[in-house]
Amino acid sequence: MFSTIRSLLLPALIIFGMQVGALAQSAPQPASQNGVSYVTGGVGEDEEALFRSAASRYNVRMTFTSKAGNYLSDVDVTITAKLGRPVLTVRTQGPFLFVQLPPGAYEIAAKADQVAQTRKIVVGSRGANELRFSWEDAATHGAPRVCRGCPAMGRW
Repeated sequence: MFSTIRSLLLPALIIFGMQVGALAQSAPQPASQNGVSYVTGGVGEDEEALFRSAASRYNVRMTFTSKAGNYLSDVDVTITAKLGRPVLTVRTQGPFLFVQLPPGAYEIAAKADQVAQTRKIVVGSRGANELRFSWEDAATHGAPRVCRGCPAMGRW
């Protein structure tokens, strides 16, 4: 009887384990700061694919790379609204940062290893802003860390 139970239980546990693994690979879970929803990450091919599938839910999508085309992580990003009011301050956990902002004008500052870049954007009620930030390679200017485990930069 024990062997019969074991033979029935083993396949059920395998199926359960596969389902738990599939849940772990679901869409990135958003965080929130000052009422602004965002996700950051994209390390590895599987996570990159999940981020790309979630992209349409965000109206500001940022990608961080070296000029050689390697993805970067650990980029400090601050999004500021009118009158200099910061709405989001975050350090990226991978090459992507997707944000859902209310319509308005914003300035985005991205800083990697003491090298800052800024962009001004206007978020409308429709559409999205695609931003790519790129820094010199570490070999030439002591630039940001390459995102370990990230695939080479691809196209959307």
